[in-house]
Amino acid sequence: MKDASRYVAGSIDSHAHLELFSRRGLDTAPLLREARAGGLAGIIDVGVLPSDFDRRVSAFGDQPLVSFTVGLHPTSCEPGRVDAELTLLEAALETRASADRTSPVAVGEVGLDSYHSTEHVRLQVDVLERQAALAVGHDLPLILHNRASEPQMLAFLRRTRPRGVMHCFSQDAEYCARCLDLGLYVSFGGNITYRSSQDIRAAAALVPDDRLLVETDSPYLSPQAVRGTANHPGHLGFVVEALAALRGVSAVHIAAVTRANACALFGITPWSADAA
Repeated sequence: MKDASRYVAGSIDSHAHLELFSRRGLDTAPLLREARAGGLAGIIDVGVLPSDFDRRVSAFGDQPLVSFTVGLHPTSCEPGRVDAELTLLEAALETRASADRTSPVAVGEVGLDSYHSTEHVRLQVDVLERQAALAVGHDLPLILHNRASEPQMLAFLRRTRPRGVMHCFSQDAEYCARCLDLGLYVSFGGNITYRSSQDIRAAAALVPDDRLLVETDSPYLSPQAVRGTANHPGHLGFVVEALAALRGVSAVHIAAVTRANACALFGITPWSADAA
């Protein structure tokens, strides 16, 4: 399938993994230039290892669209690795004191994942709770990954009541309602466009405007129209348009409300070519 970009001006991609683009054959620099030209208002570059934070900032810190997060992904929660990574996480969070534009705007991607392995489930829960405590201490939201761990995640959410977002929501409407009742934002990506994703679309239909976010999760989860190609922020418009059609509003409206929500949750300022 041929790649194609689709932008809705003013959108913010609330979840991308820019450092991983090269693994999918993508050249990040021209894609970021295209995103600016297409009117994107921001990209949240999400970490999966605290040890990747300095490298990501060095690579993309001069990009006006990009903000950064730092966190330890559940699939990397391995004995012998966790303590060193969490020490690096704490060090990265201390950069917030400098109020630098590249300091973390969230703790994430963190969460629970029993899809790939159930070997370290208890360790995953412990690491998630430790990272949640750090997020509270630094007044930051969590970016939450939840795959094949629905009961455990819901128990964590009820126990800790974190501020944050359920990233790339992939559950049904009932589960979504429970997350909303606990005060969370809910973010949708390219999988909302898949033919088999009726449950995800039903969930997206009930999220109120003031809790909705959009993302690409690039380079993963390309929307249906470009499925088979590596995902990137230029595909965000397909997600925005799918949500607009589902909810009976304009794509411009979805771009506006999700931009406002991203700015409120992450404490960022939208980028504009006029202000550059």
